[in-house]
Amino acid sequence: MNKTLSIILLALTLTACSSAPAYRAASGSGYGYAEQQISDNYYRVTFKARGDDQAATKAYALRRAAELTAQQGYDWFVLVDKETLKERETAANNQLGVTYQRDIEQKCTLFGCRTRTVNRPSYEAGVGVGVSTSREHVEVALEVRMGKGVSPENQQVYPAKTL
Repeated sequence: MNKTLSIILLALTLTACSSAPAYRAASGSGYGYAEQQISDNYYRVTFKARGDDQAATKAYALRRAAELTAQQGYDWFVLVDKETLKERETAANNQLGVTYQRDIEQKCTLFGCRTRTVNRPSYEAGVGVGVSTSREHVEVALEVRMGKGVSPENQQVYPAKTL
């Protein structure tokens, strides 16, 4: 009974961790949104997502920019600059290691014995055939200028509250 309960709790915990929503503040892993204030009404908003869906990542970055604009008391924002970074990391299952062998040497003379410990490195390498891991992520960085009142006509303006 306890074993079954433990397995169910473990499964629920793993499911909860794997089903974290895509739209969230960035944490230690860096996935999610983050912002940096550059001046009073100028911010850099980033969103980093797993996978390769650039459109969804841009939509999340725009959503965060709209939320931030409203939080700061502004009515609209303009995209000043946009950057999209797409990365793929592939790693083969290669291993390289160093171990140390400890040898104790004892040298004796007429006046007594002297003991000394010597560490000798031993190098090891291994290659896993056919085993590799691959991770892909997209990051969108937006630089936005926020404003109040009448919006400029010659630029693409995004409202703060409707996105």
